[in-house]
Amino acid sequence: MGKKKIQRVSMQHIADEVGVARSTVSFILNGKEKEGRISEEVARRVRLVAQNMNYQINEVARGLRTGYSNTIALVVADVSDVFFGSMAYHIQEYAESKGYALIIINTGEKQERLSSAFKTIINRQIDGVLMIPVVNMKDGALKQLNPEIPMVLIDRYFKSLTTSRVIINNYEVSKTATQCLIEKGCRRIALISFRENLMHIQDRKRGFTEVLSVCHILDESLICEADYRNYNEKVTAFLSETMHRIDGLFIATGGLSSVVIRFLVRMGIRLQSDIQVIGFGRIDAATGVTIPYVRQPLEEICRKSFDILLEQIKSQDNKIVDCVIPATIVTDTL
Repeated sequence: MGKKKIQRVSMQHIADEVGVARSTVSFILNGKEKEGRISEEVARRVRLVAQNMNYQINEVARGLRTGYSNTIALVVADVSDVFFGSMAYHIQEYAESKGYALIIINTGEKQERLSSAFKTIINRQIDGVLMIPVVNMKDGALKQLNPEIPMVLIDRYFKSLTTSRVIINNYEVSKTATQCLIEKGCRRIALISFRENLMHIQDRKRGFTEVLSVCHILDESLICEADYRNYNEKVTAFLSETMHRIDGLFIATGGLSSVVIRFLVRMGIRLQSDIQVIGFGRIDAATGVTIPYVRQPLEEICRKSFDILLEQIKSQDNKIVDCVIPATIVTDTL
């Protein structure tokens, strides 16, 4: 025997039960009973029956009727990353509070997955896209997506501004972090970061190098730029070779902060004594000391990104918005 098909409760079922026209039910369930001059008693009865019958709005049908699916997509570079995973959580919470469903698409930092991701977005009639680009992604990759679909980039971005974006002040906060190390007496300061073409990483390196250049203490041999795929070996080799030379360290990405800290602890380095460290994102490694870090205002970033996208969806105006939110350097108490 074939599987029995589940029958969906329709507006007509509710109308038959209450004894009113289907159009009356439609007005009420869409919150337009006043426009239809429907009495409060009839509206109350319709809502009660709809609740008892477990009526669910057919979003697909409504999307075909209105042209909107009330669904947005979040394309995440790596959902297993703590920062991006937290971002997905906050965006989903905020989207649902605004009456929108969220589809999360994880690219796993693989550019070859973008094509299928964009096809999913188009086929599901997604209203708009929030996107964290994959590493070393080329700006032209976005051309695979229908340009009529609103998009906002989050955290990572391209040199050429072709779509709206919400970022932190990467250059300025990296300058501040470097200046903090200098104020602590550091003169042999190292940078550990990723190597990529996206601008947020390049801006952080630029802020670091400019401060040290002005102070005439920049040493290019103390800059380590690792690849995303094989960073552990390069980072540990760099630290093994330079630990005896450096007195300050700026870790310019959250993805490397905990890895670097754990290695230094294993090597017996006294953090904030032998080497002053500032990380990017809260350090989750047990060190016994407080380590300053760049804190990104995650919830504000998520809310602002969604608000910009929602405005573009509603206005049907893909006007480019370049939003920069200040990050701060903090030291958590133990």
